[in-house]
Amino acid sequence: MAVRARQRTEGPSEFPITRFAREVYDELRKVVWPTPPELYRYTVVVVVTVIILATFVGGVDFGVSQLVKRYVYSAVTKGT
Repeated sequence: MAVRARQRTEGPSEFPITRFAREVYDELRKVVWPTPPELYRYTVVVVVTVIILATFVGGVDFGVSQLVKRYVYSAVTKGT
């Protein structure tokens, strides 16, 4: 039993970039865009989250660097 390949349904005159642009436009019409108050709220949430994470990472980095300075570098200088 032979399996036939699917034939293309679009015409030969349609370029791939044209089809891509048309499909992108069709998909963007389906998107539910946020309202301005929702967009503001989402932006505030992202900015606050980034500030909290940056503060946490900066604090951990500072603490680890202080521990390394105190215990690793001081042991190296005491040994010589």
